Parts: sequence; structure tokens; C-alpha cells
Amino acid sequence: MKISDRFIMALRNLWRRKSRTILTILSVIIGSTSIILMLAFAEGISNSQKEMIESFQGLTTINVMDGSGDGSLEVTDKVLNDLKKVSHVKAVVPSKNIYVQLLISDSDDYEIDGSLDIIPDNVFSMIKKDMLEFGNPPSPNEDNKILLGQNAAANKKTDTGDGGYMMEPMEPVEDFDYASHQYFVRLGWVMEDQEDDGVNFGNPNDQDGVEGVEENKPDSIDVPIEIAGKLNNNSFLSGWGSYISESTYKKLKEEDSKISAPSLNQSFDEKGNPIPESDEKINYENLQVIVDDAKNVEQTEKEIKQLGYQTNSMAEANEEIQNQTRTIMLILGGIGSIAFIVSAIGIINTMLMSIYERQKEIGVMKVIGASVSDIQTMFLIESGFIGLFGGVLGLLISLLVSKVINNAFSGMNDAIAQGGQLIIIPIWLALLGVGFSALVGVLAGYLPARRATKLSAIDALRAN
Repeated sequence: MKISDRFIMALRNLWRRKSRTILTILSVIIGSTSIILMLAFAEGISNSQKEMIESFQGLTTINVMDGSGDGSLEVTDKVLNDLKKVSHVKAVVPSKNIYVQLLISDSDDYEIDGSLDIIPDNVFSMIKKDMLEFGNPPSPNEDNKILLGQNAAANKKTDTGDGGYMMEPMEPVEDFDYASHQYFVRLGWVMEDQEDDGVNFGNPNDQDGVEGVEENKPDSIDVPIEIAGKLNNNSFLSGWGSYISESTYKKLKEEDSKISAPSLNQSFDEKGNPIPESDEKINYENLQVIVDDAKNVEQTEKEIKQLGYQTNSMAEANEEIQNQTRTIMLILGGIGSIAFIVSAIGIINTMLMSIYERQKEIGVMKVIGASVSDIQTMFLIESGFIGLFGGVLGLLISLLVSKVINNAFSGMNDAIAQGGQLIIIPIWLALLGVGFSALVGVLAGYLPARRATKLSAIDALRAN
């Protein structure tokens, strides 16, 4: 008997008993939907946790500190060259953090997080088009461009009711049109309609005689700046801050010297003493190593420590996430498997009843020359089709349910929701769900098929 004939006969037999077939497929649908959604939920939690970690520091980022353990590190050419030689190092990124006000010139209702990181020109040049959510990579020698970080966003100011404003950084404005606005960096502070609180930020009238404050200079200066683009998840730079080149920083520092209380020049050593900074040399305060793959972070950290440096990264957190994910998947997968066991029992029962009802048919097939393999294969095809149909329909239902839940969940202000999706069904899970359903169907039909082949042709023909 041809294999095509076996498939045709199997489908014909399933259609003859369509009510029973539909009910059996329904049990498989419940089983496949349950296990797919359970594993997809675990995948969604894992993805949300990873994105949360990456929002603070990328999974491939290693912070490097001095071996003394005080957290300080003098970034020298020797240090940079030592780290570049370490295996799996994609980039070595020294940086210096400054905090300024990044304001929108044509709007008083919004403000962008003003934490800026200065990075060397050679690192700035490594930023490519595919690393940007929008915009174009600026040239390092442009002194009026800024690159927004992955998590930088425009925040709406909320009127507190007493003439002041309060920022809501956890509720960024969605779909903000960055291209339609003009921006400026405010150096210094504007204290409008506020009484002296003893802090004396930027108010020359209250700062007479204060060291470092020069009279007859403005409190603040607004420096026009352009947003060149916004980094995406493909970028090796991660975090909440944004980035400027050395040229831009030098321009800001030049403008900063014109206000009454300059602040951009201030760098301090581990004892709190000011470190002088020339116009040519920038005192980088932080150092990060970017690894080519998250799985190589642990090895790279080990090699860096052997050079005498201390490190910290999210490697341990990532490992903990993976362990938690495996545990959750085992638990949820076990729960979903219970429904699959019920489905398998249903398939076995359906096939046994089918064999009982078709004893005479089996006897005729043996008499006309059908082999044991032909009969066995036919029953396995029937049970396999039940599992396959149930798996495909279960996958479609799972995709629909996940879309509904994710849409409802996206509007919630929850830490897990920052990842965007609560339930994620990757391709491997979709294929696994359908394939496992088909396999369960074949395995469940094996014993009934064996029983069908053992029927005597004479006894089968005598059956009612």
C-alpha cells in the first residue's frame, strides 16, 4: 500500500467519525494552548527582567575600577591598552558624567533627562546607523550634537499648584516628535521667585563673597544644541544618560566659564580634592568594557581581574535570571503537561474505540493483502493528525490570547510592563508546541495501533 493511500484512508476514517475526532482534537487544543501560554509567560517574565537590567547597564557591559577597591580609577593610555588586549573585548569606553538641564526652547511643558556622558572621539565614531532608533550618527568633531540614550525620553512637567513644577521620569511621553523642536543646554541655575534657602544656587545677589562665585556674571547660559538621534537596543552604549563628543563638551565648558558659578570643570579624586582639567585633556572618571557576547562576560571579567583591576557587571544577575527562568519554565511546563496527559489519554481512548468499531474492516484489509506495517502506519497517521491539528489550532489560539493580554498589559504602570510584553511566543516555542502535540498524538496512538495489528483476520471478520 502506497504511503499516500495510507494518508487518504486515515483522513477518511477521521472524517467518518467527525464528532469524536473534533472532541479529541479539542482536548489536544486545550493541552497545547496551556503549555504554550505557560512557557510563553515564563519567557515574557525573563525578557522583562533582562530589559530592566539593560536599562541600567547592558548585559555585555563591565564596569572597571582600581584594584584598591575605593572605586576610583585613573584612566590612562596604559589602562586602555591593557583592557583592549583582553579577549572578547568589543570596545573600551571611558566616560565622564555631567548633569545639565536639557530643555526644549519652544515648549515649557517638557524636559529631557539632562544626564550627559562625554565619550572619546574614537568611541563616538563607532556608532553606526543601525544603532539608532532615529537620526544619523554625528561626526565627533561636531560641537553641537547630542545622542539620546536608549532610555532617555521627554518627560511632561506637572504643575504642583504652588507655582512650581514636578518631573515624572517614570512616565515619559510616548511618540514624542523630537525632530519638530529646538533644544538648548542650560548651564547654571535659574532661581525664579524663590526665597533664599541657604543653598545659593546661581543667585549672585545671595552669593556675595562666596568662594568660586564671580560677580557681574550671569547665573546661567543657554547653549543651542541639536539632537542627532536616539540609540536603540543594538547599540553597545546603554543606560539612562545621553552622549556627547569631546568637541561638544569643550564648547560647553567654554560657555560654562562665562557664568558666575562654573561647574563643568569640577573633577575630584578619591579624597575629594579637585583635579585640574586642561582644555586639551579630559579627566575621564568612569571606565566600561563592552564584551562581544553576554556569555563571554564572566571569562572577560576574570581576565580583567588578573590584570589587577576590580570589576562589576550584570553577569551574576543574568545568571540568576536564567536559573529563575528555567525553574519557572519547569513549573509552568509541568502544569501545562497535565493537560497534555489528559489529551493523550483521550487520543488513546479514541483510537481504541475506533479499532473496536473497525475490526471487520481490519480483517478485510488483512485478507486482501495489507501488511502489518500498512495497518499500523494508518492508525499512527490518524492519531498523529489529531495531535497536529490540535497543536496548530492551539498555537493560533495562544497567539490570539497573548495579543489580547499584551495589549491590556501594555497600559499598566508596572515594573514588569517596561519590557512591553507579558507573554512572548518565540518561533522556537511555536514550533515546539506544534511538534510536541503531533508527537504526543503519534505516541498515544502507538499502543492502539499495535493492538490493531495483532487482531486475527478470521476473528476480525467474525466480529459484529
